[in-house]
Amino acid sequence: MRVRRRTLAALCTTIPLALAASACSDSSAGQVTGTRGLTFSQTISNPTQGEGTCHRFAPLGVDHVTNNTGVDIWLHKGLNCTDPVGRPSTYLSTTLSAGVAETPGLWHSFSTVGWPPPVPANIGPTLN
Repeated sequence: MRVRRRTLAALCTTIPLALAASACSDSSAGQVTGTRGLTFSQTISNPTQGEGTCHRFAPLGVDHVTNNTGVDIWLHKGLNCTDPVGRPSTYLSTTLSAGVAETPGLWHSFSTVGWPPPVPANIGPTLN
C-alpha cells in the first residue's frame, strides 16, 4: 500500500498535536459529592481551579466525599480551606472517595490541586 507524501505529512503533524492536547488537560470537569449520613448530599459540578479558589460544603460539613473530576483535591476541616490545629487536611485523588473515620471532624471545604486555568495568549504590542 502506497501513501502519498502530503497525506503522510498531514498525519505526522496532526496526530502528535492531538495527543499532546488531550494529555495536557487540566480539566476539573466532573463532580465532587459530599454526604453526611443518609440524610444530606451536596454536589458541586465542574469546580473552578486556581490559586486561592475554595469551594464550601454546607455549613454543617460532610463526612464522606467522592471526587469524580479530572483533578485531585484537598479536603479541609475549616470553612475557608483552612485547617484547625490538630485536624489536618486530606488529599483525595481523582475518582476516589474518602470518609472521616480516619480523621476527627467533618470536612467543610475543598480546593483543587494543579495548574490554574490557561491564560489568554500574549498577542504582543500593538502598532499605532
